Amino acid sequence: MRKSTFSRTELSRAFGIDMATLGTGSAGTGFSFGKVGPGVTSQPHRHDEIEAFVVLSGAGKVRTDLGEISVKAGDVVLFHPFEAHVLSNDGDEDLNFVDVYWRDGKAALDAATQTPTPREPIFIFSTPPTPNGDLHLGHLSGPYFGADVYTRFLRMKGAEAYHLTGSDDYQSYVARRADADQATPAKVARHYSDEIRATLALLDCEVHSFLPTFGDDAYAEFQAACFRDLLSSTAVDLRERPALFDALSGDYLYEPDVSGLCPDCGGSAGGNICEECGAPNLCHDLGAARSRHSAEAPVVGYVRRAELALDRCYANIDRHLRSSGAPFRIMDLFARLRQRGGFSLPITHPSAWGLPAQGLPGQVIWVWPEMAFSFLYNIQALARSLGRDWNAARPSNDWQIVHFFGFDNSFYHALLYPALYCEVFSHWTPRIRYHVNEFYLLDGQKFSTSRGHAVWGKDVLDPKTVDVVRLHLALTRPEGQRTNFTLDALRRTGNEIFQGIWLNWLDALHRDIQRDFGGRVPDAGDWASADRAFFAQIDTHRTAMERAYSDEGFSLRRAAAQACDFVRDCLIYHQAQDYAAARRLYPARTRTSLALQATAAAILAQTLAPLMPRFASTLARGIGVSTEKWPASVRRLPPGTIFDIGPVLGFYAKSDSPILNDQRACEPHES
Repeated sequence: MRKSTFSRTELSRAFGIDMATLGTGSAGTGFSFGKVGPGVTSQPHRHDEIEAFVVLSGAGKVRTDLGEISVKAGDVVLFHPFEAHVLSNDGDEDLNFVDVYWRDGKAALDAATQTPTPREPIFIFSTPPTPNGDLHLGHLSGPYFGADVYTRFLRMKGAEAYHLTGSDDYQSYVARRADADQATPAKVARHYSDEIRATLALLDCEVHSFLPTFGDDAYAEFQAACFRDLLSSTAVDLRERPALFDALSGDYLYEPDVSGLCPDCGGSAGGNICEECGAPNLCHDLGAARSRHSAEAPVVGYVRRAELALDRCYANIDRHLRSSGAPFRIMDLFARLRQRGGFSLPITHPSAWGLPAQGLPGQVIWVWPEMAFSFLYNIQALARSLGRDWNAARPSNDWQIVHFFGFDNSFYHALLYPALYCEVFSHWTPRIRYHVNEFYLLDGQKFSTSRGHAVWGKDVLDPKTVDVVRLHLALTRPEGQRTNFTLDALRRTGNEIFQGIWLNWLDALHRDIQRDFGGRVPDAGDWASADRAFFAQIDTHRTAMERAYSDEGFSLRRAAAQACDFVRDCLIYHQAQDYAAARRLYPARTRTSLALQATAAAILAQTLAPLMPRFASTLARGIGVSTEKWPASVRRLPPGTIFDIGPVLGFYAKSDSPILNDQRACEPHES
């Protein structure tokens, strides 16, 4: 027997509330006392233990990934390993509870290996591209490709998931391109918005709602309403503060008009954001600032703008990041921002291009806050096409939002937008997940639209090459670190991997089944240990691909590498059975080998459907399987199944495609 006595003097802060350890029991069981004061909410967290809250007194709410429930004295709430949970007290007296927790290694491992489908509906956003140019492979490799694959996988799993994007028409970079082209910003935005949509289609990127923001009166009215709500927020002030101006023309400088040294990391940075470290700047705080309008050093002046006091939002941002499971690099960005102390961010700028900022003549709503609310408007636009009742002005706690973006946009997506949502929609607790990619380099340097250092999507994408391009982009996708693209490497993926291994194996399998069994899958006969191992390997591949596509383990590099390893092993297995005399003397073993390889080809088609949809669907048709649903298990193809993949082999046969064969084609050039 062991007795523990609680003392309120031992309370200390843990997970944002008051806790006191009561001791431990047998089998690693722990006990704690907790107190949640009126109006207090615990920090979101998850861990590997099984945990139970026993409510002693008071009342409140418990929120998990599955929803929210009310609790009161006498209630017991059990949490499984890694189930995020938040305890809040919305009453007027303390909520007291006992926390009991223990470790179950098997339960934790099972939970860690599960690939749960998020709650529905699921809205997957790829960052709306700036329509100041077409999309190059640097763009395509990141948010658009990632969001497409993830959405396709969720829909195969039966989830109600949609991919949404659009064109960010009011970007200052559009106005700059218009000046260079001696055109109007509206004309530039419309032109490149159409070009962007066409390039996404060439990538086989399925978009369920594409939102151009220019020229939509209802969109402008919604943004104006959100801006009015922001102006009435306690976190927004109208202030006359320092700003940067061109020394000769007196032009106001921000975003593409100015560059200098980042006040956070000291590296080269553009106006308002540092692409290297992700930190925001105020332009006038750039070191060695340079104006793009003249050679003279810019001068500091003053302008009255609407500013968001971001430091007043830090508690809400912190709570959101914890509950979202944001990547640690974003958490580091937030930690660095907090170290800077008070930080007020202008949300309007003097400009002739943009949505007018009410009460501030000659100024426009900064396009990044505008984008925060454009995501909600896009959901409403999608609802109209589907006959649903989703309302941008009343976002629902049932919505699951997933953002795909490059790290240089992390501040806006993961820090600024949650703060804005909290100020405008006090009733809404947004559920947002983040998938971030790094820069994709071209021959060791950043892709650049302005410098013409790019390989454009339209240069390399057509129905015959799109699968190789998607495979190569996945194999080299910049996940967690920058990666490099070269045309030679793309050609090697096409010639040595796709042609030399994938199609080589499929062609050999096709010929064997046509020759020995008239184009129909044989029944398995005698099984050797190698056959049993290969059968298990098929399911190992299926499981690994599911994990690589899932939210918690999402990695296109891992999915592509897994697919390549699997096909390579299929070819090795085939070659190990490819002995003519043994096939004639031991036909039962041959039947098993071909039946298993046919099953492997079917599973390959189904598991490749999110990554390489065109190739996967063509291969699946030749085997008589569907790519509409994710395979829940591995089942051998029924004996007698027609196996005719001649069309896919013929279509993807080596050709004179310049992307794969012409060493001079598709070199980087200016659009």
